[in-house]
Amino acid sequence: MNKNIILNKLMEIAYQPFFIFEYKVGEKPDNAFETLRLLAKEENVTAGRIAEYLDIKPSSVTQIIKKLEESGTAKRVKSEADARVIFVELTDKGRTSINEQGQISSSLKEEVFKDFTEEELETLDQYLSRINENISSDEFHEKLNAIFGNDELWKHFSKISAHFGRAREQMLEHHGFGDEFRGGFGGGFHEAFHERFGGDMNFFRRGRK
Repeated sequence: MNKNIILNKLMEIAYQPFFIFEYKVGEKPDNAFETLRLLAKEENVTAGRIAEYLDIKPSSVTQIIKKLEESGTAKRVKSEADARVIFVELTDKGRTSINEQGQISSSLKEEVFKDFTEEELETLDQYLSRINENISSDEFHEKLNAIFGNDELWKHFSKISAHFGRAREQMLEHHGFGDEFRGGFGGGFHEAFHERFGGDMNFFRRGRK
């Protein structure tokens, strides 16, 4: 089997708009939707409780509550027991928004994995895990460092093919390595690449949940 064909198919999948969306959404929790979910499962939620739950500053919570009020998904109400206490409550529109947000990904995931059996999904997961382990290994990063950190080698390649050299530059720029990693890279390249690129295969695995 031609390994280039497999890699090309993986890259085609990775650059599909939905997978990019899933990866970006999964990079970090969305505080607005996390707040709505908190309001859906707890009663008598205060701004302080939201700050504690999200582990953010109270000033940031104020902005989130304001945004949710403007969108009609949450509202502030005074406590009946103590008018000085303000609770944040979920509205019907907020509850609908939570459901709709969840359906966006789930419905498309069903299409992505349509006609796959559970056994096939398990096998796919195992194969992708093995690929992820391989590109996260020390051996892979040592080779990566040796190849892409060799400026003399890439100056030579660029004389032969400017396209080949640009591909290396675009790879580094796309993953935010910048000039500091060119010309030998150093130890920081291994950690940075492992963090920014080595784990990227995980979004394939997240896609099947």
